Amino acid sequence: MSRAPKAASTASPAAGLCEACDHLRQTQALIGEAGLLAAARVADLSDPASNAAAAEARTAIEDSTAAAWQEFLEITDVATLEADPQATADAYAFTAFQSAQQAVGTYQDDVLAVLRRTPEAEAEARRAYRAEQGRPWFQHHPTGADAVAAATNAADTARERVAEHLLAARLKQLHEQSAGPRRARSSCPTSPDARWTATPPGR
Repeated sequence: MSRAPKAASTASPAAGLCEACDHLRQTQALIGEAGLLAAARVADLSDPASNAAAAEARTAIEDSTAAAWQEFLEITDVATLEADPQATADAYAFTAFQSAQQAVGTYQDDVLAVLRRTPEAEAEARRAYRAEQGRPWFQHHPTGADAVAAATNAADTARERVAEHLLAARLKQLHEQSAGPRRARSSCPTSPDARWTATPPGR
């Protein structure tokens, strides 16, 4: 269930940015990160499916933001919003920021779950399991409860380590593939890039 937006963020706005602009800047960065994480799930990063996954992630975040904003509107006096357009813009910007932040966590968990099941991760997990069972204090009872528990923990740790390594490598490759000149964004909420935040939908 989406959360209603808070009145203000606990983070201080970046220098020179209003609260809505600062949340917009952070949201755009998070949307980009979520897109890369979604694309990283695709086995072949050169496959067009990776671009499609990134686009789907952006759409999902926009849909989540719209749902959360609608929920907020249903419990808020419209007259109050109309009386303070800046506060409304701030609330909407923070709603978008929260949606993007939650999405990044979800996409990261999803891709790590996929990468934990790769042959590389499973091979490292098996090596760690055998190595732990072979320690001197487990040699006489390698299949005992303590040995199995320790070996299982070692395998899980190794599997997670490999998954994180593979994710870092995939994100690096995706960053390189998407690298290119980008147009500088204005810090003003009335600029074309930020106008969607300054004028929330549904008002």
